[in-house]
Amino acid sequence: MNFLVLNFLLISANAFNILVYSPSFAGSHTNFMARIADTLTDAGHNVTFLVPVVDEARRSQLGVKSTKDVVIVEQDEEMQNHVQPIDDDMEQYWKTEVDSSNVDTAFSVFTSAMNHSCHNFLRNRKIFEKMKSRNFDVGIFEPLSVCGLGFMHAIGIRKIIIASSCVFYDSTTDVLGEPLDLSYVPGQMGRFEDPGRMNLLEKVENHKMSMNLKNVNIEVFERETQIYKKHLGDSIPDWKQLMISSSLHFTNSIPYVDFPRTVSPKTIPIGGISVDILKIKSQKLSQDWDEVLNRREKNMLISFGSLIRSQDMPKEWRTGLLTAIKSLPNVTFIWKYENDDITWANGVSNIHFTKWVPQTSLLNDPRLTAFMTHGGLGSSNELSHLGKPALMVPVFADQHRNANMLARHGGVIVIQKKDLGDEKKIKSAMKSILFNENFKKNSEKLADLLRNQPLKPKEQVLRYVEFVANYGPFPGMNIAEMGFVERNLLDIHFIIMLPYVISIVLVMLGLKIVVSLVKIKVVKVE
Repeated sequence: MNFLVLNFLLISANAFNILVYSPSFAGSHTNFMARIADTLTDAGHNVTFLVPVVDEARRSQLGVKSTKDVVIVEQDEEMQNHVQPIDDDMEQYWKTEVDSSNVDTAFSVFTSAMNHSCHNFLRNRKIFEKMKSRNFDVGIFEPLSVCGLGFMHAIGIRKIIIASSCVFYDSTTDVLGEPLDLSYVPGQMGRFEDPGRMNLLEKVENHKMSMNLKNVNIEVFERETQIYKKHLGDSIPDWKQLMISSSLHFTNSIPYVDFPRTVSPKTIPIGGISVDILKIKSQKLSQDWDEVLNRREKNMLISFGSLIRSQDMPKEWRTGLLTAIKSLPNVTFIWKYENDDITWANGVSNIHFTKWVPQTSLLNDPRLTAFMTHGGLGSSNELSHLGKPALMVPVFADQHRNANMLARHGGVIVIQKKDLGDEKKIKSAMKSILFNENFKKNSEKLADLLRNQPLKPKEQVLRYVEFVANYGPFPGMNIAEMGFVERNLLDIHFIIMLPYVISIVLVMLGLKIVVSLVKIKVVKVE
């Protein structure tokens, strides 16, 4: 008993006050931040999960479990008059191909909502005073928005950690001084056909996409800087200064899975933190799900995540997918479908429609043979850790990159969304992923590697956050700001090449003089 009391006192004495800022607009992003918060809460720290409501439909999808201090900043009347549900605009991404030519407008629904949310959040002075009074040791935010970054500086937090729920954000790596090596590393939204390499045209598109996406983010960040300066005062530094002075940068990347790239000393990969293997292994499926999985020898789960809805899939693509499913009567297809109207699938007995699925529990069950997914990073990390082969159908954003990232490891087949209407192509891919044992072996091999990696993401988060709380920030780790010429050593190359250029010029001048003298001599002789 005395030992327990002593242990509790030691934990309490060493507990830090930590603010995790996580706007609610997409389940995967919020869930990533929630796992960071819960990891720190479980270790005995005092964690506040601060949630400005960007999308009302995601207000209840916060993902936190053990963290009880959840502060929700509701939308006021002014914000409600200016924003619409994000789901209303998501159907467009089924048919729109986002590339470098339209990325500046493709995500306007998100950037506009973030902009209004920032105003709404900072108008709430009660929240400001409440958060300021808690004397936080560390602040953690995701660089989808810099509103929280300015806010944390204003309430006195100087030890800040960036946490990217994607493998990285192009704008963030650029500010931190990390080279993206775009000639062989796909940017956040890089697209290409061969998972192993890009051809020349794909490299050009990769570079253009990265540059244009950075410009979009910078434009958003500049607007938000003006907003937080308006509400909190001109003395707050701009977003770039604050981001550069951050202590660390967590990324949702797994080095053994991701494309290899150069990173700064501040970048710490914590990919897979959202996958709690022990908890997943302890979960049991209900009798209803047991019955579904026992109907046939093979089972495939079909889910396109929380933002992209199956019900919005173009009719001709849905028909192609349905025809392919019907041609495989010995396989049960569990399809996450959000609409009650499923009359379009009448007569196809091997589909089990459901509005919700226990995704991780199904992926963990040996009776589930394969997964058809959009390639969101959350689902990608889950199937990687749980060893399931997959058909990946990227719809938008970073999903193309995620799909190709996993295809390199031999357990995934990537299908372009426009090919969903081609029942022959879909059937061929389904048969391969369901019956070719090589995909299963490669998936299980990757899962075994990840379960036995020496550095676990939760341990990384806990140790590094505590280290920042004790010793951060670390200005000595900041990479010097450099322009294009300096960063690419063009000035050095110029100096190295200058003597050769001068020599060539002198030789050419000498030859010109000799030629002129010869011409003069010839004229005199004549």
